[in-house]
Amino acid sequence: MENKSIQRIDEMKINPNVLFRRLGDEMVLFHLENDHFYELKGPAARFWELLQSGQDADQVRRQMLEEFAVSSDEFDAEAESFLASLEKEDLIQKP
Repeated sequence: MENKSIQRIDEMKINPNVLFRRLGDEMVLFHLENDHFYELKGPAARFWELLQSGQDADQVRRQMLEEFAVSSDEFDAEAESFLASLEKEDLIQKP
């Protein structure tokens, strides 16, 4: 069952001014407007990949729970916090 707190995955998209590339187990992001680099590792890098793939919130949640040893409650809390951070840094935005 999908958690309503991460439902906003469906309402967000990657900011088109953010370039990203996977380097090994890391995801490197560069924001063209503010010249900031971001480095995502492990689950955060995978979450970004799933987010940019266009999957809906339920699919992202299900995939993350399959791939990582985390409880659904823990994932929901971490995902909500991570989404808030991404939005604060203008890495994701509403279309």
